[in-house]
Amino acid sequence: MKRIFLWAAAYVLLAVIVTGCTGALKSKTVIIPDTEEGREPQSLSETFEVNKIYKLQENEDGELFGWTDKEHVLGYFGKRGRERGFEQLDYELKTRQTWPEIHGFVHGVKVSADGANASFSVQTGGKEKLMLLHLADQKQTVLREWTNKEGVVVAGQMSWANNGRYVSFVQEDGNQEAVIVVYDVTRQETKEFKFPGKTENHQFYSVQVSDDGASALIFKIAARQAYIVFGSLQGDTFVNQYEHPVSSEGNGDFVNDDQIVFVGEEGSLTLFDRRNAKTTILLERSGVFQLSRDRKYIAYSKGRENLYVAKLQGNNIMNEKEIYKGIVPEQIEWSPDNRRMLLNGRKWYESRPVVSAPSAAPFSQNSSLFIIEFK
Repeated sequence: MKRIFLWAAAYVLLAVIVTGCTGALKSKTVIIPDTEEGREPQSLSETFEVNKIYKLQENEDGELFGWTDKEHVLGYFGKRGRERGFEQLDYELKTRQTWPEIHGFVHGVKVSADGANASFSVQTGGKEKLMLLHLADQKQTVLREWTNKEGVVVAGQMSWANNGRYVSFVQEDGNQEAVIVVYDVTRQETKEFKFPGKTENHQFYSVQVSDDGASALIFKIAARQAYIVFGSLQGDTFVNQYEHPVSSEGNGDFVNDDQIVFVGEEGSLTLFDRRNAKTTILLERSGVFQLSRDRKYIAYSKGRENLYVAKLQGNNIMNEKEIYKGIVPEQIEWSPDNRRMLLNGRKWYESRPVVSAPSAAPFSQNSSLFIIEFK
């Protein structure tokens, strides 16, 4: 293995020398027109060579949330302000399977990474409910329920662990006391974890639990600055182990139970390893990113309207490829087999929906939805 690595290093060095003599290598970019669909673009590389690009959602309001399997995505269609139902979309055949309507105003929908469940909030009859939808049989489970008069607030959206076992959120009561709530889908049980110290000056908007259920990744705002907080869940308490300023337009995620990746305050894609307390800059500039479900690859925006795919290996970004140009990505979702990518975005000159913290991009009239299919 060491000899292979040395040969690989020598090859990379030789490539750099040759590039310096002959000029920079030019990446091939697919430029997507506004009206064409299913277009056969140029070949990019042997890895992540684009086969087709499908444009979705031409003439109706709606949202797409994530993959239920490698060929279908979960959507929500119909006029805003009216009751709408979930639908499972086969993007290639352009067919949709309609599910029963959900009564009330639905928001904050997130599909679990394994495609088995979706979490969402629904407002109806003076009540707010946090719901879980089992996608195989459309069975609904109420996680939390309260009346509007109780003063309970759920900060931001619910978030899923990358293995689909845990769904979590931050809940604040009328006294602004915040707790982390974690629901274990496998055991069908809920646990709460307190924040040590005072939290009234902190605005929490997201919490994600690690695959082993022992750690949490929190996003918050304090003194008008966004932060990412990484720590462990011990007993009934969250223990802060690492905190770092982040970009208000970026995001963060677990690489594994001990490593996290996020977009820092200056826009750098940053990796933190809890085992040795080491912070590594992976890229100097990055916007929104998304890791593949097996955590081997990463898609990320860079520049004005550019989307890249690369391999995440250790503390390095390798084999960067520019695969898409012509839109500012705001939502990126890998399919389970890494062969497809759901992309939501806008033109650089179009206004971004106003949000106070990093979050999945809401649907707007300016949004464009695409599915990129690789060979």
